[in-house]
Amino acid sequence: MGGKMELEQPVVIETSEAATKVKPANDHSKNMPSSPSASTWFHVSSRLCHGSESFRNLEMGVPKVNSYEKKLSWLRSQIIGGDAEFESPFGTRKLTYADNTASGRCLHYIENFIINNVLPFYGNTHTCDSYVGQRTTKMVHEASNYIKRCMGGGEDDAILFCGSGTTAAIKKLQEVMGITVPSIMRDKVIKCLSNEERWVVFVGPYEHHSNLLSWRQSLAEVVEIGLNEDGLIDIEALKQQLELFKYRNRPLLGTFSACSNVTGIQSHTREIAKLMHQYGGFVCFDFAASGPYVAMDMKSGEIDGCDGMFLGPHKFIGGPGSPGILLMSKALYQLGNSPPSTCGGGTVEYVNGFDEK
Repeated sequence: MGGKMELEQPVVIETSEAATKVKPANDHSKNMPSSPSASTWFHVSSRLCHGSESFRNLEMGVPKVNSYEKKLSWLRSQIIGGDAEFESPFGTRKLTYADNTASGRCLHYIENFIINNVLPFYGNTHTCDSYVGQRTTKMVHEASNYIKRCMGGGEDDAILFCGSGTTAAIKKLQEVMGITVPSIMRDKVIKCLSNEERWVVFVGPYEHHSNLLSWRQSLAEVVEIGLNEDGLIDIEALKQQLELFKYRNRPLLGTFSACSNVTGIQSHTREIAKLMHQYGGFVCFDFAASGPYVAMDMKSGEIDGCDGMFLGPHKFIGGPGSPGILLMSKALYQLGNSPPSTCGGGTVEYVNGFDEK
């Protein structure tokens, strides 16, 4: 298929001077269950999807109001299960969801957008020989580029969608760094590594399991930094540990939670990043707990920027079902000309009976 593909435009139906209703050209919403306040769709602010052609054209359906209270009220009305009830030992009770730190909840308008505008044209993203494959591939690329910009990534960074949540994102980083092997092989491989080849990985005192156990089971030497009297990562203790490894010519990586998912205390990420870079190391931050609530800016290439960010978008409202996100500096990619960490569809140019590339 030649030439630049333009996505099919939605049909816009005028409802008033102040608002419009946006429906896909092949709308099947009449066959779907209705949702609270989801019948009226409004033009989205161009800032929401700036630079993302597909999503801007398709109009995501955010109300055009200035009041934060009205916006939040509308958002709450969109929560799937927001009015759900269940039978308890004390009779029928309204469901109160209080576990957003573990996972967010789905939103009607996002699910409707997917049903009406994505799924009817869904195709394999490894296939560009069909309209649906090309369209879906383009939407994935636009989404990844948009997320990358939102997180402050630059040309020297790569963004990867990784399986299930932050756990998969951290695992993918370890794979492309070349420091993870099957557990049955770990001890044998470590014996074959020289000190100069083996990474030193610094972790904090309040890492969630994905950012602690997986590093312990990697080929790296793991050094845990304790708490200071304020309940934060002890910067002075980190500096002392970096001094110990300063002249040993070993690759250094700090990987820390940006926020404790137990106490809610936020780490001093800029100060930690600056210190790691001053000692020639890399630094990554796990935003699993704080991602939905704080501004994230990688500040790629800057002294107080970071070299990697992990994110579990399922913890955002509207995020369930989304993959983990790894935004990383390309300098952390250590596989060189070796085969990719995961071989298969989308990673190969050709395969014959004797070779592949």
